[in-house]
Amino acid sequence: MKIMKRMQTLLLMAAISVAAKAQGTVVTGIIQDDRAVPITGATVCQVNTSNCTAADMNGLFHLLLEADREMNLKVECLGFNPVEVVIDGSTSFPVRVTLIPSFSTGEMFADDKYQDDVPASVLRSTLGLDAVFTDFSEFAPELGTHNTKVMDYFAVIGPGMGASLSGFSFGIGLGIGYSYKNDYDTLIVDLNYTMYKLNLGYDVVSSRRMRITPFVSLRWLRIRLENYPEERKITLGQYLSERDIDLRFNQTIAVAGLNIEYIMYSGAPGNSDFWSFGLAGGYAAKLNRTPWVYSRGNRIMTDNKIGLNHLTFGLGVSYYTIIK
Repeated sequence: MKIMKRMQTLLLMAAISVAAKAQGTVVTGIIQDDRAVPITGATVCQVNTSNCTAADMNGLFHLLLEADREMNLKVECLGFNPVEVVIDGSTSFPVRVTLIPSFSTGEMFADDKYQDDVPASVLRSTLGLDAVFTDFSEFAPELGTHNTKVMDYFAVIGPGMGASLSGFSFGIGLGIGYSYKNDYDTLIVDLNYTMYKLNLGYDVVSSRRMRITPFVSLRWLRIRLENYPEERKITLGQYLSERDIDLRFNQTIAVAGLNIEYIMYSGAPGNSDFWSFGLAGGYAAKLNRTPWVYSRGNRIMTDNKIGLNHLTFGLGVSYYTIIK
């Protein structure tokens, strides 16, 4: 009985095979995109016929071709360029069909990282704002709270210059802070900030619209504090009580952070000069424990420390010039 059932199954399969051959060729295939991701729902039609099928969720399709008709297949899917596949005696199954998006992948996802047809280096001019939050409370007994309260944050704005080469970037910058000047019980408080910085970074993302760059920045913070009355000539007692001073605080810090820029091209992306708006943030740490303090050319020794908030941030507008 088992032998009879097997014989019946073989005869049935042979009959189906003969019927399929009489009608045409059965084509099996896989449809995927240029990243080898299966495309669901792609339409597969025998050319110049209404004989069609659709790919399943795995990108697979089966189609019985009509006899005495053109053997080629036309594969289509919304958002992709259509493809015509030739079916002949040399075709191996399953047929693998790759569809390319109808938009240019370069326009949306291309990486501008200095490829062979892209200029090797880029110059950068920047106008930036940097903020560092400091704390001079340890100096209050010597300087007075009227001085230390106005020194609790450090904000400067100024130009910078730099260059990028194969994704690596470096630059230098100068920041000039606000000049605070105010009367306090007939005593004038005059405060000025200056910062010099050296930046090193590498572009981990460099697309046509965005640049993401981890960086390390070495910064030299300089604070000049002046106290003086309206009249320059004062008595010793007045000097001791009102602290007529001229101090320069020098503090070096290192910042490790991340810079994110939005890019706007003035011409063909990747081949023309462009603007960018950037936001940077990072972790700041002091390089010298206590500041170097000078007063009218004489160095002052102190154990007092400038407090430093580890969070720092910056804003910048940059113009990139491509070197061709």
